[in-house]
Amino acid sequence: MGFFNSGLFWFIEGILACLAVRGIKIWAEDRGLILRWWKWLYVVAWFTLAGFTLAFIGTSLGENEPIAALRGGILFGIITIILGVGGWRWLTLSKRKN
Repeated sequence: MGFFNSGLFWFIEGILACLAVRGIKIWAEDRGLILRWWKWLYVVAWFTLAGFTLAFIGTSLGENEPIAALRGGILFGIITIILGVGGWRWLTLSKRKN
């Protein structure tokens, strides 16, 4: 558990987060999408929700609460999937109109 509290872990985590943001920017440019600040805000909020969902499941399992992990995973997972699909269609909607 000490590795996850170390500076090395968070350094690697920061590098991966920067690569993910850069990847989204390159993906949008390749498809001709213009990501305004409010679309970036939506992307960050969705990734936060997805991270919360995984953290909830992992924490519940770590606390030996498999029923809470299952129920919360289903609830938050469905919300995350619905907002992810809706957000995907919303982000690519501007390209289809042009």
